[in-house]
Amino acid sequence: MLPMALSPAGIITGLRRLFLVIGVSALAGVLIAGIALPVVGALGLGARESSDWFQEMELDFEPGELSETSTILDADGDELATVFRENREYVGLDQIADVMIDAILAIEDDRFFERGPIDFQGTLRALVQNVDAGETTGGGSTLTQQYVKQVRLSQATTDEERAEVLASEGTDGYKRKLDELRMAIDVEAEYTKEEILERYLNIAYFGAGAYGVEAAAQTYFSKSAADLNLIQSATLAGLVQNPNGYDPTRNPEAALGRRNVVLTRMADTGKITDAKAAEARQRDLNLDTSEISNGCTESDYGYFCDYVIEEIKNLEALGETPEDRVQALYNNGLTIETTLDPDVQEEADDAVSDRVAPGDDSVASLASVEPETGYIQALANSRRYGVDGDGVSNINYAVDKNMGGGGGMQPGSSYKAFFLAAALEQGIGLNQRYNSPAQIDLQVSSFSNCDGSIRSTETWSPKNYDTGYGNIDIREATEKSVNTYYAQLAQDIGLCEPTRLAEAMGAKRADGGDFQQVPSMVLGANEVSPLGMAQAYGTFANRGVHCEPTAILKVRDRNGDVIVDNTEPDCERVLDKEVADAVNSVLEGVIHNSGATGGRMQLEDGRRAAGKTGTTNNAIAVWFVGYTPQIATAVAVADVDPPQEGLDGRSFNGETIAEACGGCVPGPIWKQFMDEVHEGKDQEEFNEPDGSVINGVTTTVPDVRGMSEDDAIDALEDEGFSVSVAARINSDLPEGVVVSSDPGAGSETASGTTVQLFVSNGVPPQRDDEDDEDDEDDDDDDDGGLRVPEQPAPTLSPPDPDGNGNGNGNDNDNGDDDDDDDEGWS
Repeated sequence: MLPMALSPAGIITGLRRLFLVIGVSALAGVLIAGIALPVVGALGLGARESSDWFQEMELDFEPGELSETSTILDADGDELATVFRENREYVGLDQIADVMIDAILAIEDDRFFERGPIDFQGTLRALVQNVDAGETTGGGSTLTQQYVKQVRLSQATTDEERAEVLASEGTDGYKRKLDELRMAIDVEAEYTKEEILERYLNIAYFGAGAYGVEAAAQTYFSKSAADLNLIQSATLAGLVQNPNGYDPTRNPEAALGRRNVVLTRMADTGKITDAKAAEARQRDLNLDTSEISNGCTESDYGYFCDYVIEEIKNLEALGETPEDRVQALYNNGLTIETTLDPDVQEEADDAVSDRVAPGDDSVASLASVEPETGYIQALANSRRYGVDGDGVSNINYAVDKNMGGGGGMQPGSSYKAFFLAAALEQGIGLNQRYNSPAQIDLQVSSFSNCDGSIRSTETWSPKNYDTGYGNIDIREATEKSVNTYYAQLAQDIGLCEPTRLAEAMGAKRADGGDFQQVPSMVLGANEVSPLGMAQAYGTFANRGVHCEPTAILKVRDRNGDVIVDNTEPDCERVLDKEVADAVNSVLEGVIHNSGATGGRMQLEDGRRAAGKTGTTNNAIAVWFVGYTPQIATAVAVADVDPPQEGLDGRSFNGETIAEACGGCVPGPIWKQFMDEVHEGKDQEEFNEPDGSVINGVTTTVPDVRGMSEDDAIDALEDEGFSVSVAARINSDLPEGVVVSSDPGAGSETASGTTVQLFVSNGVPPQRDDEDDEDDEDDDDDDDGGLRVPEQPAPTLSPPDPDGNGNGNGNDNDNGDDDDDDDEGWS
């Protein structure tokens, strides 16, 4: 027999109240159909039209996949970081303790397995109570209806949508309830009871950012849902009604009281005995909480983690756009396996922090890669990863701007390696010599870039750090980092090929822009990142094969299927192996030969290594980039905060360095790290360079005197030379005709060398009559009887391509050359 409140008279009275509250006659029929009709129909009352409408309601309800936590793992398979929109790990019903299932059913829907999607008696009882209260205060919901509501909340993307799902007052409240009733019927037609229960336990919110029972078990008790005991299960089951109000970490007394209600209810429904419930009610909550971090801020390896997330944005397998890929990361329960060896990363962090403190006004950055794979071994910065605070930054100065870095740092003389490689590739041998004074004046127009000869009337005047070096070869010039030598080498080989090589090897501009192809680029005028330089020098170590750097080995979806696989390295040959071997031989001398700038970076046990120092003008940035056949590492220390005033005289972790240089600040960081990470590794040697590369390939310069400028250029380019017009001079030859070349006709020089032309301007040279006889006597065969007058000393101001006001390009290599004690700082 129905209770008095549910008699036909009681229902009619309640409905009359409802009409008065909402004032909408049309909605009355909907509510009768959706809530009262099944009951009154059983009593012999009908409302066929309303029933048909209810059955044919079109509702947009598709449960879809739940948002799950993605996990980033290190190379050992240990958790590096978690990333999520909702902290959730989906588990099957068989992975949840039986006592947890009993607890949730006892308190939320003890007759879930016995009845359909709607609890008619409870719903009508709640309806009458809600009419009295003027709002849908609750009650009457089956676990299926609660599941529907949780799905709708999970799928709400705006505040308006969430408000609609949570509506409790007036027409909106009753409409929401009706929608859930109709959706619940569809859910039970689609899924089994066990499937609905499993989905509910995984979608329910348990407070403290924990979605689903597995995340809740880990958050409050640091264990899996499969291992929960009675007290823990009762505590969690009590949270779903009011997750924030009963949060045991913030409201322990309320949580304890609610837990005891659950225990009593479990006894009342026969899930446990009264005695067991009484005993459990006497126990404390006994929480064992775990901090669940979201993102990289709380990771021990924040900068590496940050790079992984940036790399995710480039993985096309995860979505069409970077935004889609980020959504996949935060929602799809991905497992990301990375290249990070925690021991190697900790050595990098230690080496950087031992030399430069987080609070110092300079930044030290380190990047290390494995040459044969491109796998990133470590990314470190002296500032701690984070958002706020002294010595804290979320800018990863070790990488390019588009991967979370800054704008890069000028590399100083460490950039000379690309000009060395380009010269060797063009056939210039290691015995190539130039007179290398302390300072040299070079016409900017004598240089060529990828657009041809540079059009300029200015003069570039680079200088060495301390002295001139006379007529030296490329080995000595590299070991002592002689700027005036490399300026002339750049003049001969042009700026285009070194630019192409640097980009192909990974040392692109860190800001993503185009290289500034100006003469001073040979001394490091373009900003790059440590990771860019590490992968480029790693290309030398890998004998000319460049491997694209990656921090990600594999990405698996929520089902464990591999959707991204980088275990096969992405590598491409960009440099002949013979050329790479010769570069390795020269850069090996920078570390191992007496008097070279990198002498103090020799590794323990005599392990062979190669590298190069770098120091910019005013020591705004100082570098050491070096490698063994197994590992390539770049370290930069720089003033990155405006105004950039240089590092001389600054304190580095309490030690004041009067004159900052590549060998005295980043060099020791590099050596400490490389010594540690090579411990236990086999000692490998570099390959001996081929003799033909050492000696170079020479070509005879054709005689172009007397040709037109265009014909001369064509003839020289046909032989493999680059060409620039050095000057237009007075001559008896017609205007536009070549007077002479440098190197001169018949000279043997490397193919690819820039040949400078001196072209007649059509103005005869002025002669003194009394000197005419001497002039005729002094004619030699070198210029074909034509006199090339001496050019006046340059008087123009040097260009200032870097905006630093000194016109020396980017690098005077302060300390890149020998100092007074001949230790060779750079």
